[in-house]
Amino acid sequence: MLRLIWNHPANRGHRPGAYARMTLWQAHKRLVARPFDLKVYDDMRFRAHPDSTQVGRLLYYGGLPDFEAMTFMKRYLRPGDGFIDGGANEGIFTLLAAKLVSPRGEVHAFEAHPVYVKRLRANVEKNRLSCVSVHELAVGETPGTLPFVLRGTGSRIRTPEDVGEVVSARVVRIDETLPDRSWAMGKLDIEGAEHRGLRGAEKLLSRAEPPVWFLELVDPFLARFGSSVHEVRQWLGDHGYDFMYYEPRMNRLVPGRPASGPDVFAVSRERLAEVEARLRESRERQAGPSTSRASRHGARKAAR
Repeated sequence: MLRLIWNHPANRGHRPGAYARMTLWQAHKRLVARPFDLKVYDDMRFRAHPDSTQVGRLLYYGGLPDFEAMTFMKRYLRPGDGFIDGGANEGIFTLLAAKLVSPRGEVHAFEAHPVYVKRLRANVEKNRLSCVSVHELAVGETPGTLPFVLRGTGSRIRTPEDVGEVVSARVVRIDETLPDRSWAMGKLDIEGAEHRGLRGAEKLLSRAEPPVWFLELVDPFLARFGSSVHEVRQWLGDHGYDFMYYEPRMNRLVPGRPASGPDVFAVSRERLAEVEARLRESRERQAGPSTSRASRHGARKAAR
């Protein structure tokens, strides 16, 4: 854990503070053991339950635990956009997306387990996020019901090796659940069932909606449901999407998959230019008006 905190990109220049937050959170869990409201994303509140693994991730990793994905969201999403959160857990992606798309946009958050649904709803209500719809549902390929169990940082479909209390969750296809509108981005983190979830969004994918999916793909997890990272990559390729990873420092998407870690972006070939244009626009905003004027002057000079 200490090494993870040291190496996390959000902690560069702030490592002592990250270690201090870790110490305080561990002490709070053991000595106080009461929930409190944690400030996230500048002005939002996230209910910090002592048994939550999400709170530690927020505290230890500078408020952006999934640094590449969350930095990409901050630079790519716009007010009015649509965002799909499959496997929302307690809502750390849902809240960030809601802040970025504003009340003009829409966020649809899917979570199967009642424990996390209750916490997700509470976080949405606490922040008065009218743009968020919470669905107490699992996403998959075939509608029906499946047994779910709590596991580590979240919940997952029960398989024979799982132990613990089982709940029954309704499974829906994303295609048949979402309203008919454009979607800027989707995220799927559903403990190995990602291929099933994507198959349930095949109609959306056929029209390159959304142009960007952020996926957590782990071979041993996918194997539980008869798939693999290679198969997901091939299947998405057949549907017009390529694997890419995001370089925050350069603010660009790069073809391929990162050398380490399970996270990957699947980006529509048809709409890649549109995605890249948004990233360029965010670079120009960060550079400021003087740089933009200089760039325009340079372009006019080159034209002459």
